[in-house]
Amino acid sequence: MCYNAAMGDFDKILNNCRVLDVRTGNIYNSDIAIKGGIIAAVGENLGAGEDMSNMFALPGFIDAHVHIESSQLIPSRFAEAVVPCGTTLVVADPHEIANVCGMDGVDFMIKDASATPLEVKMMMPSCVPASPAESSGAVLDAAAVKQALKRDDIFGLGEMMNYPGVTGGDEDVLAKLKAARDAGKPIDGHFPMGSGLELAAYAAEGISSDHECNDAKEACDKLAAGMDVFIRQGSAGKQLLDILPAVNKDNISHFSLCTDDCHAADILKFGHINHVVAQAVAAGMSAADAVRLATLNPAEHYKLNCGAIEVGRQADIIFVPDIVGFKPNIVFKRGVMVAAGGKALFKTVTPDCAKVKNTLHMPPVTKEKLKLKGSSLTYAMKIKAGSLVKDMIKYKEGLPKLCVAERHKNTGRVGVCAISGYPIKGGAVAISISHDSHNVVCAGDNDKDMCLAINSLMPAGGGVCAVKGGKIHLLPLPVAGLMTCDSAEELAGSLTQIEEFCKTELNLSSVTDPVMTLSFLALTVIPHVSLTDRGLFDCDKFCFV
Repeated sequence: MCYNAAMGDFDKILNNCRVLDVRTGNIYNSDIAIKGGIIAAVGENLGAGEDMSNMFALPGFIDAHVHIESSQLIPSRFAEAVVPCGTTLVVADPHEIANVCGMDGVDFMIKDASATPLEVKMMMPSCVPASPAESSGAVLDAAAVKQALKRDDIFGLGEMMNYPGVTGGDEDVLAKLKAARDAGKPIDGHFPMGSGLELAAYAAEGISSDHECNDAKEACDKLAAGMDVFIRQGSAGKQLLDILPAVNKDNISHFSLCTDDCHAADILKFGHINHVVAQAVAAGMSAADAVRLATLNPAEHYKLNCGAIEVGRQADIIFVPDIVGFKPNIVFKRGVMVAAGGKALFKTVTPDCAKVKNTLHMPPVTKEKLKLKGSSLTYAMKIKAGSLVKDMIKYKEGLPKLCVAERHKNTGRVGVCAISGYPIKGGAVAISISHDSHNVVCAGDNDKDMCLAINSLMPAGGGVCAVKGGKIHLLPLPVAGLMTCDSAEELAGSLTQIEEFCKTELNLSSVTDPVMTLSFLALTVIPHVSLTDRGLFDCDKFCFV
């Protein structure tokens, strides 16, 4: 098969390829010629070149929606981890660091990412803060968003999490959406459990995608509203198996894959988008369809010139020995080999982090701040599947406490409640990663260790701290209190040690992820209840309890 007979002096010819056509699902033997980073010809007998040993040639994988900060790696280190997995492009929303550092954070992410072969399409965060109920380190209003969307290095408007603001006609929210439409740039969505007229009103504002579907029915509701569905399968959200039944030959073009949040240790252990593709195949989807969800579909959704091995498209090509495990032997980005044998072939340089360090601006937390007051004396919040839920139980002496301490403006505010479902005993765990405003979250069963865990984060610039009986285990994350400049291997090793300490020494063996579970408990835009520095918040009614 030959798509193009355009002959000339090619930069590179790849021989003996088994090309997967993501449009038709066909696999055929072919050569691939590359010129100027673009696929110039696909067909037989294009000339002598590099022998690909009959490996399967697939388009480079695309993560349709990811927060790089959630890997706890800066973009260059993230690229070092995911490119060998076959990920050649990600659409990234830096709203985590933006909630801490504002545009300085966005600019840092863009600059550091640009020094790598990984193509990062950076969205402009739409919700800084994530909602009016959160205390963030920065505020990016409609005027700031409009100005940023004029920039060539800002690809679109990031997930609009403030869905009540959209459906309720909030002027600032609507102005941000209009700015993106006027700029002709894509708008990502976030509307968990959205349906009916509210969903229709939300989609009508030009919001073209959603990654918050929990099951096939919700996915079909989003499709009916005119939105594309990004199936999330990351470290926290895992909806792949629940949504796949909604995909069929008639609607498959409206589905893509994303990770949303993917931790460094999981990338090293399992892979990145290639692992999601493998899981889809294991669940019964054809290899061609699974690959399409991670290549052609997101490329066409975002109008990108990649996602298929076709003439005129970017030469983002990965070679895998089989289409079951999808572990690349070789990765090309724009025709340049950037990874081989599971290792990156490019070097990373530690960037200038001066504007995104030293971001914990808070007074030391004292025992007095951790006292339970008011309704917190009567009720404890229950943790189920890693999230605070509405069910309340009578507070019993000895239940651990949860607190959220404001860390951006030196206010000294600390929200406190009792919790169940996180059976910590004999110590405390504190982290400066707390979606999306990233205040300090701490859980513990005694005030002394809770104060020590929280206060130990300050000189480190943020991170993770586990304490038992005064003994400190600390993982510094000095970049915005969210990320490290260390490699994925170094980060994963340190984090694993703390997690093991939590499970063996703090009675948290029943909690799948005892550290990162805490990071979602202050998020006010995911049902049902959260704890903020201002108190308990009902995420369904969008008001404080």
